[in-house]
Amino acid sequence: MKIIKKQIDGQTETEIEIRYDKLNAEVIKVIERIEQTEKFLDGTDSGRHYRIRISDIYYAESVDKNTFIYTEDAVFRSELRLYQLIGMLKADDFVQVSKFCIVNLNVLESIRTMFNSRLEVTLINGEKVNVSRTYLNHIKMAFASKEGYSE
Repeated sequence: MKIIKKQIDGQTETEIEIRYDKLNAEVIKVIERIEQTEKFLDGTDSGRHYRIRISDIYYAESVDKNTFIYTEDAVFRSELRLYQLIGMLKADDFVQVSKFCIVNLNVLESIRTMFNSRLEVTLINGEKVNVSRTYLNHIKMAFASKEGYSE
């Protein structure tokens, strides 16, 4: 794959052109990644409403019937239920790791096996999230296909 970058003075909008011989999985993944940067979710914090870029989300969890969205340095409350977020974010490299939590694969740093057949994922900001046994295969397969899996 060859990437050509060109700065054009006076250009009012960023423009991306993708040229390919065949529309294969790699090209589709590149297109999805580019499109992901322009998707947003709504969240609130201290009574203020925010638009949260999907690529900035590290993980989301449900606590006491409330859904929280975590970014690198902020926490937002979402009006959406976790199952709704899962449906919306599955195509954007999010994977369910427990009944109450989904994680962005793009911010995974490592996976560590814990005692009693559980896993712990560490995110690039140092935050740790436990993977319940029910979702072990989901995260292993997703991480293996994304980055390569090793214990």
